[in-house]
This record gives sequence, structure tokens and C-alpha cells, in this order.
Amino acid sequence: MAVQPQDIRLLKNPPFRRLLESRVIGQTAQNAMLYALLILVVEETGSSVQSTILIMAFTIPTIVLGIPAGAIADILPKRFTLVVGYLARAGIVGALIYYRHDVWSIFLLAALFSSVGQFFPPAESATVPAVVRQEQLPAANSLMVFTLILGQVAGMVMLAPFLLKLLGAAAVFTVAALLFLAAAWVVAAMRLGVSEPEQPATAPPSFMDAMLEGFRVLRSNRRAYLAMTYLTTTISLSKVLVILLPQYTHDVLHISTEDMVFVAAPAAIGAAAGLLLAPPLARLLGSWRVVAFGFAVFLLGLVGLGFIVYVRDFFEAHVNLGISFVEERVGVSSVITMTMILAIPLGLAFTLVSAAGRAVLNEEAPQHAQGRVFAFQGALADTISLLPLLIVGTVADLVGVRATLLASAVSALAVSAYLTFSHRFGPPSVPAGRPAEAG
Repeated sequence: MAVQPQDIRLLKNPPFRRLLESRVIGQTAQNAMLYALLILVVEETGSSVQSTILIMAFTIPTIVLGIPAGAIADILPKRFTLVVGYLARAGIVGALIYYRHDVWSIFLLAALFSSVGQFFPPAESATVPAVVRQEQLPAANSLMVFTLILGQVAGMVMLAPFLLKLLGAAAVFTVAALLFLAAAWVVAAMRLGVSEPEQPATAPPSFMDAMLEGFRVLRSNRRAYLAMTYLTTTISLSKVLVILLPQYTHDVLHISTEDMVFVAAPAAIGAAAGLLLAPPLARLLGSWRVVAFGFAVFLLGLVGLGFIVYVRDFFEAHVNLGISFVEERVGVSSVITMTMILAIPLGLAFTLVSAAGRAVLNEEAPQHAQGRVFAFQGALADTISLLPLLIVGTVADLVGVRATLLASAVSALAVSAYLTFSHRFGPPSVPAGRPAEAG
């Protein structure tokens, strides 16, 4: 097949560009809705327990329905799945306009919204290798991660706070529903190209075989297995970090929790750098090596936050970063400055693991099983992060936030090391004759 001009630059690839556009619109709507729901539940109940129930309403459907949804997403046409899913989401958010003052109806609609949403990640991830060439997968997945970040900023930072203060929650839900309809219209016009040779027709697998196939791929392919292990662990650790960040800001940095933007902003800078570095690093080192490197950097970053005072002292004694100058002339604590510096590689590492990890799964999983592989990974990530989500705040109150970060990093290292070298769980090593990188 001849190389087409639109394949040279990803943003000039019409199907992939439409996929990105629909994803940005949909993520903006979803994050705006989530922000409004969190504020609405707190205002209606004044209870943090109700906020926990809301989070559980979004999390439990992922654990229960994630893998079956991945199997169904592989069976159904990808564009059909995305269009119907966006339309269903628009209807659910529209119902929130009417039931916005009924807390238990909000919980039920949130669970229904999350249930519908289980079809999206596997369908979107499985669509990427169908519209781009294999050597473009690292760059394509970097752009997919970028749309996720862009949707979070647009929905949670810009759209929802503005509309909530100006017009109230009903306005947020109305705009979110319209955005979901717009995303459905964008993705409906997307044409799926085929980047792999057509396979001969075979009898469709049973539903149970379809669900188990994603697990079989991860159990038989070591690179996919390792990418899944490090990606899942990093996502779980990132949720722990998000939960602990307000307390870390107050207890360690001794500033208001509202000022945690001092940590979040440098992390966003690092994430943007990761989006630029992931594709060339994947071509140079191989996507699966980039995942391992990013995972190691992320663990080191968490350890650095746990030992932030000692890290500050080491750099002041041996490396001249101008930290003391900033503290003396600007008045910003050297601990805060060191935390901001550490946040940059943390954001960088998370993006490297996210983009390169998804690229590995795209490269290693068969086209017909992509949805199941991503569904299995997503369900596993949410299952593993469920317990820390419930207890990490209490543990931090008992032993301190820095000790909790250190314990989380050490536990993650121990578990990932065991899964990496275990003959019981890990598939066999990559054959020696295989090239270092599929792309």
C-alpha cells in the first residue's frame, strides 16, 4: 500500500483528526459534568461520605463491566459504539438537569453514565491502530493522552467553574449534553481505514472466549504484560498522589490547599514535555523500554516527595539550583521550590508511561482483541486503586502523608518487581530472534 500524504503528519490524517476532535469535546463535557456533580453533592448534603459514594458510583461499574464491555466493543463496529455511546451520555446528562436536586438519583445516573462509559476507552484505543500506521502509534498515543489532559483543563478548570458561578449546575449539564451531541456528530463522519492486512473470515468466538481473549494476550505476550503491569501500577499511584496532594500541600509545604497549583502546574509542564519526548524515545529505545524508564522515574519522584527535606538539603549542599536564592529574594520556601522541581519529572514520567504503554498494547495485541486488552487493563487499574482510594487518607492521618507516599512507592516497587520476574504470573521472555521493536 502506497504511503498517502495524510499519513505523513498525523494531524493531516482525517480519520485520526476526527477521533482527536471527538475525544477533546467528549472529555471536556465529561470533566465539566464531574466537577459540577462533586460541587453539587457537597452543596446538597454537606457530607464527605456522599462524595465518596459518588466516586464509588463511577468506579464500581468499571470493575464489574469493564472486561465484558471490552469484549462487546471488539464485536461491535467501533464508530457505531462511539456514536451510540456519546448519544447515550448526552441523554443521561440531560436527565441530570431534571434530577440535579435528588442525591440518590444523581448516584444512579452517575453509575449509569459510568456503565455506558466502559465501552469508550477500549473502542477509542482499538480505533487508533485502524487509522494510523504502526510506526505512528507512539505519536498517536501521545496525542490521545494530550486530548485527555486538554479535556481536563477545558472542562474542570475553565468551563465548569465559570458556568457554575454564572448560571448554576443546570447550565453545566446543558452545555455538557450539547458537547456530547457534538462529539457524536464529529465521530459519525469518521472513516476507518485499515492499517493491517485483512484477515480471512473466521467464525466469531463465543462471548466468554471473547472476554478471556484479552487476558490470554497479556498472559502470552511479555511486552504487553509488562506494559500493562507498569501502566496499571502508575495509574494507581497517580490516584494515590491526587488524594494525598491537598494534605501534602498543607502538612509538608505549609501552605493553603488551594495553592496546590504550585505543584500541579510544574507537573503539567512535565506532562507536556512527555508528550513531545515519547515518540522519539519510543523510536530510539522501543516503546516497552520507555514504559519501564518512565515507571522508574515516577517511583523515584514519589520517593523524592517523601524525602523532600533531605532532597532539598542534598541539592543545596551539592548542586547549585538557586533554591536558597529563591527563598531569600522571592520569599518562597526552599521545600516548596524543591517540590515544584520534582513535580516536573513526575508529570513527564506519567505521560511517558501512559503514551508508550498504550503504544505497546497497540503494537502487541491483535487488531481483533485490542478492545478486550484495554478493557482488561482499565478494569484492573480501577480494581487495584479502589482500596487505596478508600483508605489512603486515613492512613496518611495516622502515619503522615510523607510516610504514606514512601510506603506506596515501596509497595508498588515490590509488587511490580514480583510480577516482572515471577514465573507464575509472567509470560515467557521475548524470543531472542525477535526484533527489539515491532515498529
